Amino acid sequence: MISKILTLLVLGPLAILLVVFCVANRAPVPVSLDPIGTIPQFVYQVPLFVLLTGAVILGLLLGGLGTWVTQRHYRARAARRGNEVENLRHEVEVSHERLRRLREEQARAASAGPALAAPGEARPALSGPAAA
Repeated sequence: MISKILTLLVLGPLAILLVVFCVANRAPVPVSLDPIGTIPQFVYQVPLFVLLTGAVILGLLLGGLGTWVTQRHYRARAARRGNEVENLRHEVEVSHERLRRLREEQARAASAGPALAAPGEARPALSGPAAA
């Protein structure tokens, strides 16, 4: 809500200033696309506010495009790191699945009864019934 009020407080006066500027500068001015000035076919009459507003819009677009192009290596690095994170998450899931299966196998082997002892491994002696 506060951001909407701040936006209105900032953009409202800017819109009023833009309208006043456009009304005050509506007289046509000659714009020549011939740098030498020898060809009169390349001279156009354009209102000054259209010319200045168009220049501002073109400057914003070119500046945004330039910034986007110069920051491509940051976007590429972020994409590579995102792929690396996804690969590591997949590896963790696979490892957890393997660990779960190993624990299940160990639990099944432990509940199935005593296994044969490995060579060199000491096995406890079987004891008889307890004397009462």
